[in-house]
Amino acid sequence: MLLILAAFAIIAYRLDGGDLVSPRFLLCVALIASYGLVLLNYNNWDVHINGKFVLYVSTAVAAWILGGALVKKLTPKKSSVAIGDKLPLFAANIRYKYPVNAFMLLSIALTAAYAFKLLSDAGGGSFSERLRAIYDNVVNGYTPGFIFNQMFEIVIAVAYINTFRLFQRIFSRHDKISIVKLSIPIVMFLIAVLVTTDRNILLRYAIYFACMYVFFFYENRRFKRMNVAILRRVALMVIIVVIAFFVMGLAKQYKSSFLDSISVYGGSGLYNFNLWLESTGGGSAGGASETFGTFVRVVGDLLGRIGIKLDISYVERFDEFITFTSSTGYVYSSNIYSALKPFVADLGYFGAVFFPFLLGMFYQWLYLRAKRYKYKFSWAVYCMLLYPIVFFPILEQLFNRFTLGFVYELVWLAIIYYSVYGRRRYGRIARRAPVKAVQGVKAQ
Repeated sequence: MLLILAAFAIIAYRLDGGDLVSPRFLLCVALIASYGLVLLNYNNWDVHINGKFVLYVSTAVAAWILGGALVKKLTPKKSSVAIGDKLPLFAANIRYKYPVNAFMLLSIALTAAYAFKLLSDAGGGSFSERLRAIYDNVVNGYTPGFIFNQMFEIVIAVAYINTFRLFQRIFSRHDKISIVKLSIPIVMFLIAVLVTTDRNILLRYAIYFACMYVFFFYENRRFKRMNVAILRRVALMVIIVVIAFFVMGLAKQYKSSFLDSISVYGGSGLYNFNLWLESTGGGSAGGASETFGTFVRVVGDLLGRIGIKLDISYVERFDEFITFTSSTGYVYSSNIYSALKPFVADLGYFGAVFFPFLLGMFYQWLYLRAKRYKYKFSWAVYCMLLYPIVFFPILEQLFNRFTLGFVYELVWLAIIYYSVYGRRRYGRIARRAPVKAVQGVKAQ
Protein backbone atom coordinates (compact mmCIF):
# COMPACT_ATOMS: atom_id res chain seq x y z
CA MET A 1 0.00 0.00 0.00
CA LEU A 2 2.80 2.40 0.89
CA LEU A 3 4.63 1.66 -2.37
CA ILE A 4 1.45 2.23 -4.37
CA LEU A 5 0.87 5.60 -2.70
CA ALA A 6 4.52 6.56 -3.28
CA ALA A 7 4.19 5.66 -6.97
CA PHE A 8 1.06 7.79 -7.28
CA ALA A 9 2.86 10.69 -5.56
CA ILE A 10 5.72 10.54 -8.07
CA ILE A 11 3.26 10.45 -10.99
CA ALA A 12 1.28 13.41 -9.62
CA TYR A 13 4.48 15.38 -8.94
CA ARG A 14 5.67 14.95 -12.51
CA LEU A 15 2.25 15.64 -14.05
CA ASP A 16 2.09 19.07 -12.40
CA GLY A 17 5.69 20.03 -13.02
CA GLY A 18 6.97 19.55 -9.48
CA ASP A 19 4.49 21.96 -7.90
CA LEU A 20 4.19 21.21 -4.18
CA VAL A 21 0.67 22.65 -3.86
CA SER A 22 -0.94 20.89 -6.82
CA PRO A 23 -4.08 19.05 -5.63
CA ARG A 24 -3.08 15.65 -6.98
CA PHE A 25 0.32 15.70 -5.31
CA LEU A 26 -1.10 16.99 -2.01
CA LEU A 27 -3.68 14.19 -1.94
CA CYS A 28 -0.95 11.57 -2.25
CA VAL A 29 1.20 13.25 0.40
CA ALA A 30 -1.75 13.43 2.82
CA LEU A 31 -2.49 9.73 2.32
CA ILE A 32 1.17 8.79 2.77
CA ALA A 33 1.40 10.80 5.99
CA SER A 34 -1.78 9.25 7.38
CA TYR A 35 -0.78 5.75 6.36
CA GLY A 36 2.63 6.38 7.93
CA LEU A 37 0.86 6.95 11.27
CA VAL A 38 -0.97 3.66 10.79
CA LEU A 39 2.37 1.88 10.26
CA LEU A 40 3.86 3.72 13.24
CA ASN A 41 1.15 2.07 15.35
CA TYR A 42 1.52 -1.28 13.62
CA ASN A 43 2.00 -3.22 16.87
CA ASN A 44 -0.31 -1.18 19.11
CA TRP A 45 -3.23 -1.38 16.68
CA ASP A 46 -2.39 -4.92 15.56
CA VAL A 47 -2.69 -3.67 11.98
CA HIS A 48 -4.19 -5.94 9.33
CA ILE A 49 -4.78 -4.36 5.93
CA ASN A 50 -7.42 -6.12 3.83
CA GLY A 51 -7.42 -6.33 0.05
CA LYS A 52 -10.53 -4.20 -0.40
CA PHE A 53 -8.87 -1.32 1.39
CA VAL A 54 -5.93 -1.42 -1.04
CA LEU A 55 -8.31 -1.62 -4.00
CA TYR A 56 -10.63 1.19 -2.88
CA VAL A 57 -7.88 3.62 -1.88
CA SER A 58 -5.86 2.96 -5.04
CA THR A 59 -8.96 3.38 -7.19
CA ALA A 60 -9.85 6.68 -5.49
CA VAL A 61 -6.36 8.14 -6.02
CA ALA A 62 -6.28 6.99 -9.65
CA ALA A 63 -9.74 8.48 -10.28
CA TRP A 64 -8.68 11.78 -8.71
CA ILE A 65 -5.54 11.96 -10.88
CA LEU A 66 -7.52 11.13 -14.03
CA GLY A 67 -10.16 13.74 -13.20
CA GLY A 68 -7.42 16.35 -12.91
CA ALA A 69 -5.82 15.18 -16.14
CA LEU A 70 -9.12 15.60 -17.98
CA VAL A 71 -9.54 19.19 -16.80
CA LYS A 72 -5.92 20.01 -17.63
CA LYS A 73 -6.38 18.56 -21.11
CA LEU A 74 -9.52 20.60 -21.75
CA THR A 75 -8.08 23.85 -20.38
CA PRO A 76 -6.39 25.99 -23.07
CA LYS A 77 -2.78 26.79 -22.33
CA LYS A 78 -1.85 30.35 -21.57
CA SER A 79 -0.19 31.74 -24.70
CA SER A 80 1.83 34.50 -23.04
CA VAL A 81 2.66 36.09 -19.70
CA ALA A 82 0.05 38.66 -18.70
CA ILE A 83 2.03 41.50 -17.17
CA GLY A 84 -1.05 42.72 -15.31
CA ASP A 85 -1.00 39.50 -13.30
CA LYS A 86 2.20 40.65 -11.59
CA LEU A 87 1.18 44.25 -10.92
CA PRO A 88 -0.90 43.77 -7.75
CA LEU A 89 2.01 42.55 -5.65
CA PHE A 90 4.19 45.68 -5.62
CA ALA A 91 2.67 48.32 -7.86
CA ALA A 92 -1.00 48.44 -6.88
CA ASN A 93 -0.89 47.42 -3.24
CA ILE A 94 1.81 49.83 -2.14
CA ARG A 95 0.33 52.90 -3.85
CA TYR A 96 -2.75 53.14 -1.64
CA LYS A 97 -3.26 52.80 2.07
CA TYR A 98 -4.23 49.35 3.29
CA PRO A 99 -6.77 49.69 6.19
CA VAL A 100 -4.43 48.00 8.63
CA ASN A 101 -5.55 50.05 11.64
CA ALA A 102 -9.25 49.49 10.94
CA PHE A 103 -8.77 45.73 10.57
CA MET A 104 -6.69 45.61 13.74
CA LEU A 105 -9.29 47.42 15.86
CA LEU A 106 -12.16 45.48 14.30
CA SER A 107 -10.52 42.12 15.05
CA ILE A 108 -9.76 43.07 18.66
CA ALA A 109 -13.33 44.24 19.31
CA LEU A 110 -15.05 41.26 17.64
CA THR A 111 -12.75 38.70 19.24
CA ALA A 112 -13.29 40.19 22.70
CA ALA A 113 -17.08 40.14 22.30
CA TYR A 114 -17.14 36.63 20.86
CA ALA A 115 -14.82 35.16 23.49
CA PHE A 116 -16.75 36.83 26.31
CA LYS A 117 -20.02 35.35 25.02
CA LEU A 118 -18.69 31.78 24.79
CA LEU A 119 -16.90 31.87 28.14
CA SER A 120 -19.95 33.39 29.86
CA ASP A 121 -22.27 30.72 28.48
CA ALA A 122 -19.84 28.03 29.64
CA GLY A 123 -20.44 28.88 33.30
CA GLY A 124 -17.89 29.03 36.11
CA GLY A 125 -14.68 27.17 36.80
CA SER A 126 -11.11 27.48 35.58
CA PHE A 127 -10.26 28.49 32.04
CA SER A 128 -9.59 24.86 31.11
CA GLU A 129 -12.90 23.75 32.62
CA ARG A 130 -14.72 26.44 30.68
CA LEU A 131 -13.08 25.33 27.45
CA ARG A 132 -14.21 21.78 28.14
CA ALA A 133 -17.73 23.07 28.83
CA ILE A 134 -17.70 24.98 25.53
CA TYR A 135 -16.64 21.83 23.69
CA ASP A 136 -19.39 19.76 25.34
CA ASN A 137 -21.95 22.48 24.58
CA VAL A 138 -20.98 22.55 20.89
CA VAL A 139 -21.22 18.76 20.62
CA ASN A 140 -24.72 19.00 22.08
CA GLY A 141 -25.80 21.63 19.55
CA TYR A 142 -24.89 24.89 21.29
CA THR A 143 -24.54 28.06 19.23
CA PRO A 144 -23.90 31.60 20.48
CA GLY A 145 -26.41 32.98 17.98
CA PHE A 146 -26.36 34.45 14.51
CA ILE A 147 -24.75 37.80 15.41
CA PHE A 148 -21.87 36.27 17.35
CA ASN A 149 -21.33 33.63 14.67
CA GLN A 150 -21.00 36.41 12.09
CA MET A 151 -18.48 38.14 14.35
CA PHE A 152 -16.34 35.03 14.28
CA GLU A 153 -16.67 34.67 10.50
CA ILE A 154 -15.49 38.27 10.06
CA VAL A 155 -12.50 37.61 12.34
CA ILE A 156 -11.62 34.60 10.17
CA ALA A 157 -11.96 36.52 6.91
CA VAL A 158 -9.85 39.45 8.17
CA ALA A 159 -7.13 37.03 9.33
CA TYR A 160 -7.07 35.39 5.90
CA ILE A 161 -6.83 38.71 4.03
CA ASN A 162 -4.22 40.04 6.46
CA THR A 163 -2.17 36.89 5.89
CA PHE A 164 -2.29 37.61 2.16
CA ARG A 165 -1.16 41.19 2.80
CA LEU A 166 1.51 40.05 5.29
CA PHE A 167 3.20 37.95 2.60
CA GLN A 168 3.12 40.91 0.24
CA ARG A 169 4.96 42.86 2.92
CA ILE A 170 7.49 40.08 3.56
CA PHE A 171 8.33 39.52 -0.10
CA SER A 172 8.54 43.24 -0.99
CA ARG A 173 11.63 45.38 -0.45
CA HIS A 174 9.71 48.64 -0.78
CA ASP A 175 6.63 48.01 1.36
CA LYS A 176 6.78 49.81 4.72
CA ILE A 177 3.48 48.73 6.28
CA SER A 178 3.75 47.55 9.90
CA ILE A 179 4.19 43.80 10.25
CA VAL A 180 3.04 44.04 13.87
CA LYS A 181 -0.25 45.68 12.91
CA LEU A 182 -0.79 43.11 10.16
CA SER A 183 -0.14 40.30 12.65
CA ILE A 184 -2.50 41.45 15.41
CA PRO A 185 -5.72 40.33 13.59
CA ILE A 186 -4.07 36.94 13.04
CA VAL A 187 -3.31 36.68 16.77
CA MET A 188 -6.91 37.68 17.56
CA PHE A 189 -8.11 34.94 15.25
CA LEU A 190 -5.94 32.37 17.04
CA ILE A 191 -7.36 33.50 20.41
CA ALA A 192 -10.90 33.11 19.06
CA VAL A 193 -10.04 29.63 17.77
CA LEU A 194 -8.71 28.64 21.21
CA VAL A 195 -11.97 29.71 22.82
CA THR A 196 -14.07 27.79 20.28
CA THR A 197 -12.01 24.63 21.09
CA ASP A 198 -12.31 23.69 17.39
CA ARG A 199 -8.85 22.53 16.39
CA ASN A 200 -9.99 21.92 12.82
CA ILE A 201 -10.22 25.69 12.30
CA LEU A 202 -6.58 26.00 13.37
CA LEU A 203 -5.56 23.29 10.91
CA ARG A 204 -7.53 24.91 8.09
CA TYR A 205 -5.77 28.22 8.67
CA ALA A 206 -2.37 26.49 8.84
CA ILE A 207 -3.04 24.88 5.45
CA TYR A 208 -4.11 28.26 4.02
CA PHE A 209 -0.99 29.91 5.46
CA ALA A 210 1.40 27.28 4.08
CA CYS A 211 -0.21 27.22 0.63
CA MET A 212 -0.16 31.04 0.36
CA TYR A 213 3.49 31.05 1.41
CA VAL A 214 4.38 28.54 -1.33
CA PHE A 215 2.54 30.60 -3.96
CA PHE A 216 4.47 33.74 -2.99
CA PHE A 217 7.76 31.86 -2.79
CA TYR A 218 7.38 30.39 -6.27
CA GLU A 219 6.62 33.80 -7.78
CA ASN A 220 9.35 35.78 -6.01
CA ARG A 221 12.32 33.45 -5.65
CA ARG A 222 14.34 31.89 -8.45
CA PHE A 223 17.13 29.45 -7.67
CA LYS A 224 17.95 25.78 -7.91
CA ARG A 225 16.32 23.29 -5.56
CA MET A 226 13.53 25.65 -4.63
CA ASN A 227 11.33 22.81 -3.45
CA VAL A 228 13.96 21.70 -0.96
CA ALA A 229 14.06 25.21 0.51
CA ILE A 230 10.26 25.34 0.66
CA LEU A 231 10.04 21.93 2.34
CA ARG A 232 12.47 22.98 5.06
CA ARG A 233 10.36 26.01 5.90
CA VAL A 234 7.05 24.17 5.68
CA ALA A 235 8.43 21.38 7.89
CA LEU A 236 9.05 23.96 10.62
CA MET A 237 5.48 25.26 10.19
CA VAL A 238 4.13 21.71 10.49
CA ILE A 239 6.04 21.12 13.73
CA ILE A 240 4.69 24.34 15.25
CA VAL A 241 1.11 23.54 14.20
CA VAL A 242 1.28 19.95 15.49
CA ILE A 243 2.50 21.16 18.89
CA ALA A 244 -0.23 23.84 18.99
CA PHE A 245 -2.81 21.21 18.02
CA PHE A 246 -1.74 19.00 20.94
CA VAL A 247 -1.68 21.91 23.40
CA MET A 248 -5.23 22.89 22.39
CA GLY A 249 -6.28 19.33 23.20
CA LEU A 250 -4.69 19.59 26.65
CA ALA A 251 -6.42 22.93 27.20
CA LYS A 252 -9.82 21.26 26.93
CA GLN A 253 -8.69 18.41 29.21
CA TYR A 254 -7.81 15.70 26.72
CA LYS A 255 -5.71 13.05 28.46
CA SER A 256 -4.01 11.32 25.50
CA SER A 257 -0.24 11.38 25.11
CA PHE A 258 1.31 13.33 22.25
CA LEU A 259 1.83 10.28 20.02
CA ASP A 260 -1.59 8.84 20.77
CA SER A 261 -3.30 12.15 20.12
CA ILE A 262 -1.63 12.69 16.73
CA SER A 263 -1.99 9.03 15.73
CA VAL A 264 -5.69 8.78 16.53
CA TYR A 265 -6.50 12.07 14.84
CA GLY A 266 -4.30 11.67 11.77
CA GLY A 267 -4.12 7.92 11.26
CA SER A 268 -7.17 6.24 12.76
CA GLY A 269 -9.50 7.66 10.09
CA LEU A 270 -7.75 5.73 7.35
CA TYR A 271 -7.42 2.60 9.47
CA ASN A 272 -11.05 2.85 10.60
CA PHE A 273 -12.04 2.82 6.93
CA ASN A 274 -10.05 -0.39 6.60
CA LEU A 275 -11.87 -1.86 9.63
CA TRP A 276 -15.24 -0.68 8.32
CA LEU A 277 -14.63 -2.36 4.93
CA GLU A 278 -13.63 -5.54 6.70
CA SER A 279 -16.79 -5.60 8.83
CA THR A 280 -19.33 -4.45 6.19
CA GLY A 281 -17.78 -5.40 2.87
CA GLY A 282 -18.34 -1.86 1.60
CA GLY A 283 -21.85 -2.54 0.32
CA SER A 284 -23.95 0.22 -1.21
CA ALA A 285 -26.68 1.93 0.80
CA GLY A 286 -28.35 2.97 -2.43
CA GLY A 287 -28.35 6.72 -1.82
CA ALA A 288 -26.26 9.71 -0.80
CA SER A 289 -27.46 10.37 2.74
CA GLU A 290 -23.96 10.33 4.26
CA THR A 291 -22.10 12.32 1.61
CA PHE A 292 -24.73 15.05 1.39
CA GLY A 293 -26.02 14.85 4.96
CA THR A 294 -24.95 18.43 5.67
CA PHE A 295 -26.93 19.73 2.70
CA VAL A 296 -29.98 17.82 3.89
CA ARG A 297 -29.67 19.27 7.40
CA VAL A 298 -29.24 22.83 6.08
CA VAL A 299 -32.19 22.53 3.69
CA GLY A 300 -34.32 20.95 6.42
CA ASP A 301 -33.46 23.76 8.83
CA LEU A 302 -34.25 26.48 6.29
CA LEU A 303 -37.55 24.89 5.29
CA GLY A 304 -38.46 24.43 8.96
CA ARG A 305 -38.12 28.17 9.53
CA ILE A 306 -40.86 28.84 6.97
CA GLY A 307 -43.16 26.14 8.26
CA ILE A 308 -42.24 23.26 5.93
CA LYS A 309 -41.30 20.18 7.93
CA LEU A 310 -38.71 17.85 6.43
CA ASP A 311 -37.80 14.59 8.14
CA ILE A 312 -34.05 14.76 8.74
CA SER A 313 -33.97 12.49 11.78
CA TYR A 314 -32.07 9.87 9.81
CA VAL A 315 -29.16 12.26 9.18
CA GLU A 316 -26.51 12.07 11.87
CA ARG A 317 -24.30 15.06 12.64
CA PHE A 318 -21.37 12.88 13.66
CA ASP A 319 -20.27 9.43 12.57
CA GLU A 320 -20.73 6.64 15.06
CA PHE A 321 -17.70 5.88 17.21
CA ILE A 322 -15.42 2.97 16.52
CA THR A 323 -13.94 1.49 19.67
CA PHE A 324 -11.08 -0.73 18.61
CA THR A 325 -9.29 -3.18 20.86
CA SER A 326 -6.22 -4.88 19.42
CA SER A 327 -4.86 -8.27 20.41
CA THR A 328 -2.19 -6.45 22.41
CA GLY A 329 -4.88 -4.87 24.61
CA TYR A 330 -4.45 -1.37 23.18
CA VAL A 331 -7.77 0.50 23.00
CA TYR A 332 -8.72 3.64 21.12
CA SER A 333 -12.09 5.22 20.46
CA SER A 334 -12.65 7.52 17.51
CA ASN A 335 -15.44 8.95 15.35
CA ILE A 336 -13.00 9.96 12.61
CA TYR A 337 -13.30 8.27 9.22
CA SER A 338 -11.60 8.59 5.89
CA ALA A 339 -13.43 10.73 3.31
CA LEU A 340 -13.97 7.52 1.36
CA LYS A 341 -16.31 6.03 3.94
CA PRO A 342 -19.40 8.15 3.08
CA PHE A 343 -18.71 7.78 -0.64
CA VAL A 344 -18.61 3.99 -0.37
CA ALA A 345 -21.48 3.82 2.12
CA ASP A 346 -23.70 5.68 -0.35
CA LEU A 347 -22.65 4.21 -3.71
CA GLY A 348 -20.50 1.19 -2.96
CA TYR A 349 -17.34 0.71 -5.02
CA PHE A 350 -18.70 3.15 -7.61
CA GLY A 351 -18.51 5.87 -4.92
CA ALA A 352 -14.74 5.33 -4.70
CA VAL A 353 -14.55 6.14 -8.40
CA PHE A 354 -17.25 8.76 -8.98
CA PHE A 355 -16.69 11.22 -6.11
CA PRO A 356 -12.84 11.29 -6.24
CA PHE A 357 -13.06 11.79 -10.03
CA LEU A 358 -15.35 14.81 -9.52
CA LEU A 359 -13.14 16.18 -6.75
CA GLY A 360 -10.08 15.77 -8.94
CA MET A 361 -11.76 17.78 -11.69
CA PHE A 362 -12.96 20.50 -9.32
CA TYR A 363 -9.63 21.01 -7.56
CA GLN A 364 -7.62 20.92 -10.77
CA TRP A 365 -9.87 23.67 -12.14
CA LEU A 366 -9.34 25.77 -8.99
CA TYR A 367 -5.61 25.11 -9.14
CA LEU A 368 -5.27 26.13 -12.79
CA ARG A 369 -7.19 29.36 -12.12
CA ALA A 370 -4.90 30.13 -9.19
CA LYS A 371 -1.86 29.55 -11.40
CA ARG A 372 -3.29 31.74 -14.15
CA TYR A 373 -4.55 34.68 -12.07
CA LYS A 374 -1.66 35.39 -9.74
CA TYR A 375 -1.96 37.56 -6.59
CA LYS A 376 -5.72 37.68 -6.96
CA PHE A 377 -8.82 36.31 -5.26
CA SER A 378 -8.25 32.94 -6.96
CA TRP A 379 -5.21 32.47 -4.70
CA ALA A 380 -7.24 33.14 -1.56
CA VAL A 381 -10.06 30.81 -2.63
CA TYR A 382 -7.74 27.96 -3.61
CA CYS A 383 -5.72 28.21 -0.40
CA MET A 384 -8.91 28.44 1.65
CA LEU A 385 -10.51 25.39 -0.01
CA LEU A 386 -7.40 23.23 0.07
CA TYR A 387 -7.99 21.66 3.48
CA PRO A 388 -10.45 18.93 2.30
CA ILE A 389 -7.53 17.42 0.36
CA VAL A 390 -5.27 17.34 3.41
CA PHE A 391 -8.18 16.03 5.51
CA PHE A 392 -9.07 13.36 2.94
CA PRO A 393 -7.51 10.44 4.89
CA ILE A 394 -9.26 11.64 8.06
CA LEU A 395 -12.81 12.57 7.12
CA GLU A 396 -14.87 14.12 4.32
CA GLN A 397 -14.71 17.91 4.56
CA LEU A 398 -15.82 19.44 1.26
CA PHE A 399 -19.46 18.32 1.19
CA ASN A 400 -19.89 18.01 4.95
CA ARG A 401 -18.26 21.38 5.53
CA PHE A 402 -20.56 23.21 3.11
CA THR A 403 -22.81 24.57 5.84
CA LEU A 404 -24.43 27.99 6.08
CA GLY A 405 -21.53 29.02 8.31
CA PHE A 406 -19.05 28.14 5.59
CA VAL A 407 -21.07 30.09 3.02
CA TYR A 408 -20.97 33.11 5.34
CA GLU A 409 -17.22 32.66 5.66
CA LEU A 410 -16.79 32.72 1.88
CA VAL A 411 -19.07 35.75 1.55
CA TRP A 412 -17.18 37.75 4.17
CA LEU A 413 -13.87 36.77 2.58
CA ALA A 414 -15.08 38.08 -0.79
CA ILE A 415 -16.52 41.28 0.72
CA ILE A 416 -13.35 42.14 2.62
CA TYR A 417 -11.05 41.17 -0.24
CA TYR A 418 -12.85 43.27 -2.85
CA SER A 419 -13.27 46.18 -0.46
CA VAL A 420 -9.47 46.31 -0.30
CA TYR A 421 -8.45 45.06 -3.73
CA GLY A 422 -11.50 46.24 -5.67
CA ARG A 423 -11.26 46.11 -9.46
CA ARG A 424 -11.96 49.81 -10.06
CA ARG A 425 -9.25 51.06 -7.74
CA TYR A 426 -7.03 48.15 -8.64
CA GLY A 427 -7.16 48.82 -12.37
CA ARG A 428 -6.66 52.58 -12.01
CA ILE A 429 -3.55 52.15 -9.89
CA ALA A 430 -2.19 49.41 -12.13
CA ARG A 431 -2.34 51.66 -15.19
CA ARG A 432 -0.36 54.39 -13.43
CA ALA A 433 2.30 51.97 -12.26
CA PRO A 434 5.56 51.75 -14.21
CA VAL A 435 5.91 48.43 -16.00
CA LYS A 436 9.11 46.76 -16.98
CA ALA A 437 9.30 44.34 -19.86
CA VAL A 438 9.17 40.69 -18.94
CA GLN A 439 11.48 38.41 -20.86
CA GLY A 440 9.81 37.39 -24.09
CA VAL A 441 6.92 39.84 -23.62
CA LYS A 442 6.71 43.48 -24.60
CA ALA A 443 5.62 45.96 -21.94
CA GLN A 444 2.11 47.23 -22.51
